[in-house]
Amino acid sequence: MIDQNNKYFWQVVTQFNRYMKSAIEGPNCIDPHICKGDCCSIKIDVPKVLAKEYIRRGYAEINDFIRSNTFSFQLRFSGKTGKCFLFDKEINGCSIHNSGIKPPQCWIYPTGFSNPEKKEIKCKKVSGWKIKYPKKAIKAEELLQTFILLCKIEAKKELKFIKKRLNNSDNTISQNKLFSLEEDLRRIAPSRLGGFKDLWEHIGLLPAEGFSLQTKKICLLYKKNCKYLVDNFINCPKICETIATKLVDFLQQNLLLYIKKNDSDINGEYPLYKLFTFKKMT
Repeated sequence: MIDQNNKYFWQVVTQFNRYMKSAIEGPNCIDPHICKGDCCSIKIDVPKVLAKEYIRRGYAEINDFIRSNTFSFQLRFSGKTGKCFLFDKEINGCSIHNSGIKPPQCWIYPTGFSNPEKKEIKCKKVSGWKIKYPKKAIKAEELLQTFILLCKIEAKKELKFIKKRLNNSDNTISQNKLFSLEEDLRRIAPSRLGGFKDLWEHIGLLPAEGFSLQTKKICLLYKKNCKYLVDNFINCPKICETIATKLVDFLQQNLLLYIKKNDSDINGEYPLYKLFTFKKMT
């Protein structure tokens, strides 16, 4: 059953879906001879309340949602298909198209909400799209503005909760022992650490793209006698307890200040080089 604590939100989303589904018509998108999900290669932002419902219904898992600075999350892209993870190859279409809670943004292309000049409407592959009931489409457009407003309100609240997610990652503070950023750090080579990532309930690791020497900066301050430090840093197998603790302390002291000054990252990613530029290690 849909979360009734957000009753107004669900009224907006479900009514929008009903309006647009009945207002427009066009070619059969799931016919592979016509299209193969070409319009599913667009990044879509969604609120957490919608993400939670997709998870509850079995359409998604927590890792399918990436932090965003527009709404609370964005839908993950599949590395295999280059499309939104909700694209289902078996049906050659969106797995939630008929769910009644498809993200409103996904309904807009290619018709939009009006066509006063009666122009031919084409998508990336074919023409033949029509707005059958303009009044319903206009009502949907009005609902979209409400949807955006509600999503932005939720996103502001979610950003404030980053302190809680940060504390969830620190088992010296949190009573929730499911996550331990320090333990995660001690399982990774320092040259493989790129930074940190804001996740669903906690802060996780951001792997480096290749090798990174950023962690070496903190090693030089707190582990000067490390045998790997001088000329063998790349071969250090794991971050030691001392450096892991210092990194967690640094994040606790500076992440919120960094976000306050620079705003949240579009993907919820906070590379070490940006954090260390913001606050010099001392």
